[in-house]
Amino acid sequence: MKSTTTALMIISFGILALFLVFFLVIYQPGAGMYVRADKLQDPPEKYVEFSLADIEKYPYVQEAVKNPGTEIKLPFDNDDGNMTEFANIMYDNGTNYIKINNDYYDMHYESAD
Repeated sequence: MKSTTTALMIISFGILALFLVFFLVIYQPGAGMYVRADKLQDPPEKYVEFSLADIEKYPYVQEAVKNPGTEIKLPFDNDDGNMTEFANIMYDNGTNYIKINNDYYDMHYESAD
């Protein structure tokens, strides 16, 4: 009887350990959408020009431009469509480069799933 109870406990702990490992593997705290702006030294051949007022409509892009090289994580509940609109403007113009004032930036959008 005691050996049966011990065996059941070992099997139960083994199954619990497998579930724990499974959930730790699928948990990804870094998952989400990121935007980054890298400042360029030289003007690119093709770019989209935005004024400071224009860029205010895209707060995550604005934050990325204010902090070049830093990845800005968009919240999961970001459903305002502004990033989609910005990405569509860039796609329609066939470039990832923007100009704000006299500065040029290479825009990066990354999705870490």
